[in-house]
Amino acid sequence: MNEAAASWPLAVRLIHWASAALVCAALACGVYMVQVVDDIGTRFELTQTHKSIGIAVLMLTLARLCLRMLTATPGPEAATPLLVATAKVVHASLYALLLAMAVSGWLMATSTPVRVPTVVFGLLTLPYPLSPDLSTYRLAHVIHVVCAISLVALVALHAGAALLHACLWRDRTLARMWRKQRLV
Repeated sequence: MNEAAASWPLAVRLIHWASAALVCAALACGVYMVQVVDDIGTRFELTQTHKSIGIAVLMLTLARLCLRMLTATPGPEAATPLLVATAKVVHASLYALLLAMAVSGWLMATSTPVRVPTVVFGLLTLPYPLSPDLSTYRLAHVIHVVCAISLVALVALHAGAALLHACLWRDRTLARMWRKQRLV
């Protein structure tokens, strides 16, 4: 890894905010289609949108992980070792949950007894690598729901910590993910 940077590289910042928007959209769409929508046609369309957003989040997460390994990262603002360690655990957990959400969603889509094609943004149809298997589907569904609930909690914690840094501690943690910072 290169020497520490004053702010996150532009590509990392763009992927971060695009991922944040898409994760919120996928979570909202998932809850809405499962808890509110009764019409089968509307639910089908929302399911396709939900799956497409999930694939996009997976691609962005993989790209961001690659960028994190290849680019300089800003060092932590003045903080205790416990806060730095906590931030690292939260970030690693966010990445793990994003990957687990995608994998469990894909397992649900490919093992469901009701073969509904996954058409990503209307452009390409993903294959079914698994045969229909109700027990695999049910396990993947439980994992998907538990990961979604955990992701909501961690996103709230992450956003709260960013606001704490910006509003109470008045450091540059949030600003470095928002815009380019100069070394001081």
